[in-house]
Amino acid sequence: MLYIITRLLTEEGRTEFSILGATEDKKRAAEIAAEVYKDYNKAASFQNIEMITEWLATRGSYSFRKDKAHRLQLAITKLAGEVQEAGKEVVFHAAAEEEELMRRMSQALFEGRHTAERGGEVHSCPLEQ
Repeated sequence: MLYIITRLLTEEGRTEFSILGATEDKKRAAEIAAEVYKDYNKAASFQNIEMITEWLATRGSYSFRKDKAHRLQLAITKLAGEVQEAGKEVVFHAAAEEEELMRRMSQALFEGRHTAERGGEVHSCPLEQ
């Protein structure tokens, strides 16, 4: 059995997915992932890191949010053989935020708004009739 360690890092609208490594030892996979958490959260205590290592070893994933714009997600995915079994291929799914944005845009258009605001500045969307 092979354990693949991955990281999904979201920082201020930017998302980065990384494969951190692979090992045949689940405990070692949890230690690798916990090291990434330790580097990301400099204020983490030794006890906190030990708890997260144990969580990763048992649950296989961990998510930490510094604030609204910064989030670290770690996952350990089991791979038995060369091909992942059906239904187990997805490591992360980040569609919830995209779906919420599309819902809000659709609602705004339905309500008749045809401008967008960013940083207090209004941008117009030209309508041709």
